[in-house]
Amino acid sequence: MKITKSSVLYNVIINLPVCFALSLFGALVNSLTIDWANFAINYAVSFVLAMAIGLFIPLTAIGRWFTGLFGIDNRTYTHNIRYRLLASLISSLIFYLIISPTLTVMNYFLLGGTSVQETVYHWLVNFPFLFLVGYTSTLISDLPAYRAAHKVDPNF
Repeated sequence: MKITKSSVLYNVIINLPVCFALSLFGALVNSLTIDWANFAINYAVSFVLAMAIGLFIPLTAIGRWFTGLFGIDNRTYTHNIRYRLLASLISSLIFYLIISPTLTVMNYFLLGGTSVQETVYHWLVNFPFLFLVGYTSTLISDLPAYRAAHKVDPNF
């Protein structure tokens, strides 16, 4: 994939709030008090991973393939809510399945205090909620990110 100013801008605008929401709610599911140092580490690591995913994995092609499975017109993203919902769903799943296990393993070694079984159990139990947080925050931040990137490059 070619990395352009518009793709970097799009990824920064979409990943900042998504990673913030996932890090915040990930911290809140484990405790009502937030360890801000751990939150900052999780936020930074998830942002770096999200940028790498967004810039190097062909998410647009995957989104078009996925929406094509449902027979949805996938030639344009603008004003096409069904395409936007499904493309964001598969993209969010890809992001989540890379970022969440990475952070879970990192936190296991960084924080300790639980067994491997407990860590895996908590990851599985929290999966639906945190995936929904990621998907929702993606839908909210996607359109402003697209508009900003489109201003930089009208072909974005």
